[in-house]
Amino acid sequence: MATDLKKIFKGKETKKEEMTEAKDLKKGIISKKQYVKGEKGEGEKASTKTLMKEATKIKSGKESPMAYAKKGH
Repeated sequence: MATDLKKIFKGKETKKEEMTEAKDLKKGIISKKQYVKGEKGEGEKASTKTLMKEATKIKSGKESPMAYAKKGH
């Protein structure tokens, strides 16, 4: 089943949207590569390597979706 990244990554940068992105990553709805692609599509200027590290922290549980959303990415 393909996930439509445009439904998840809307570019609004709100706490709610960031929380949804992180929860979907943690639940396995999207992969780490899809997370990076989605963030880049929203205009994120961080490097792919940095975004992949962020995705790994969320996926592994080292950073909660709430903590990610509060950072205001």
